[in-house]
Amino acid sequence: MAQQFHPGTDIMIMDGVPGSDFRNAIPNVKRYMKTNNWQSTDVALTAWQGDVDKLEMLLATGDEHNLFNGDINEHVPKFTALHLAAQGGHAECIELLLKAKADVHMREIMPHGQDPEDGRTALDIANAMGWSDCAEILEQATKDQPYGWYMPAGALNNTKCYGGFEWGKKPEKGWYMSRPGAARKQGLDPAKFGSKDIEVGELDLLKAPGLTDGAGISKAKIKTLPVGLLLPGQGSEYLKMMSTVQNIPAVQEMLTKAKTILNVDIMKVCLEGPQEDLQKPSVCHPALFVAALAGIEKLRGEREEMVTRCQAMAGQSNGELAALCAAGVYSFEDGLRLVKLRAEAIAEAAKSTPQRQVSVAGLDRAKVVELCEEARKTGGQNAVCSVACELFPKGFICAGSDKAIDLLSESLQKAGAMQVKPLQNPAVHTALMRPAQQKYDEELDRLLPKMSPPQVTVYMTATAKPVRVGAKPEEVVQAMKAQLSNPMLWEQSVRAMLKDGVLDFYEVGPMKMLKSIMKRIDQKAWSRTQNVDV
Repeated sequence: MAQQFHPGTDIMIMDGVPGSDFRNAIPNVKRYMKTNNWQSTDVALTAWQGDVDKLEMLLATGDEHNLFNGDINEHVPKFTALHLAAQGGHAECIELLLKAKADVHMREIMPHGQDPEDGRTALDIANAMGWSDCAEILEQATKDQPYGWYMPAGALNNTKCYGGFEWGKKPEKGWYMSRPGAARKQGLDPAKFGSKDIEVGELDLLKAPGLTDGAGISKAKIKTLPVGLLLPGQGSEYLKMMSTVQNIPAVQEMLTKAKTILNVDIMKVCLEGPQEDLQKPSVCHPALFVAALAGIEKLRGEREEMVTRCQAMAGQSNGELAALCAAGVYSFEDGLRLVKLRAEAIAEAAKSTPQRQVSVAGLDRAKVVELCEEARKTGGQNAVCSVACELFPKGFICAGSDKAIDLLSESLQKAGAMQVKPLQNPAVHTALMRPAQQKYDEELDRLLPKMSPPQVTVYMTATAKPVRVGAKPEEVVQAMKAQLSNPMLWEQSVRAMLKDGVLDFYEVGPMKMLKSIMKRIDQKAWSRTQNVDV
């Protein structure tokens, strides 16, 4: 499907997708004079908060810098701004939205498998909330406004269709999505709505070309939100983690599958310990994999659009494997088996050479690299000592052979490091993981034919570059192979996400380590980072 931008706006229109161009009956000569940052999400949030002055600016009085240039009837992602104004009981906002021709007949988008006609209108919500003044306004508008045309099924159900909705190169061969029954109630002839040669019916969205299933679209992309999901890795585990999410049905299903695949009841270990068992890679890595995905399920239940419409994901170390699973690259079962094999290979490599990590803060990267090299040279034959993770400015994890790390720790303290903290984790992301690399690479090659292109952009920490939506699985595998024995570029990955327009972040998983790190990377991004703790 071709993509184009509406003149003077930042609203993307896709051929074959209900028109998302500007729809507002309030005149303003400044409209379309400048592309600005106001989105449907801003209008929806303003309506929900009841900020009449700001809403009036966005819809009516704003200049070219402060005027919303978009579709007032867009779902964000489940409700329209009118729904949210009704939910908040803001009568003045409702009146202003109706003046701008917000469609009072719009229903909420329904999950796949549920009848779109069961979706609530703004009037339904106002009545349910007991806002009688709002209900009175909406009831009158329901009588005054003619019924429109709306998508009947699929991922975009209840979306407003402007001037019909058509697939096919020729109008006489197209399919129109509508609610004929509703049109007939308005005294309209559905067959004459778009083309006199078209027989209009309640077509199932699945029959339309270019669509995969009721939950997704293969050629038409629903507009994403500037949201990034961050998934933690080893070091975030703690006893009692997942205790608050273990009863979520999707999490229960994952735990049941995990018990079969791992031959270990990881939920029992998380709840009862002992702590030393939870810290073993063979238990810790799979547990964190499940915990990160459990955090996503928790967020899905609280704010579904943050998951279904997020712009990007990134994961620290084994958290990256969870991010790729959440992005649809492989199934939960395949992902967990991959995590299991990776953890076992790491544990086996760690036995061959005494090794560990050290966390350091307060020194420039060049100085840390210099001290690592000195420790490597004096640490004995075949010693390894290098930066394993670049977390934030002047914040690193170094890893290597035991003796070399001892020497490094002494040098770091003498150099004036603010923090030198020993860690007992294996030297992942260093050359000491090369013995594990072959097994990991072989498993990735075996899994490759079953992999799918990512449905969400994932920033790969070995390169700090994204594998974008639709990337070939071979590209994903190449980046995954680079991760195990090369430094993890976390700071650079986060900055790449910020550069690409991500504004809000959710740390999904145990602890609040990634948010703490974010504070050192970007203060503004830290203020817009929330934790979804499990």
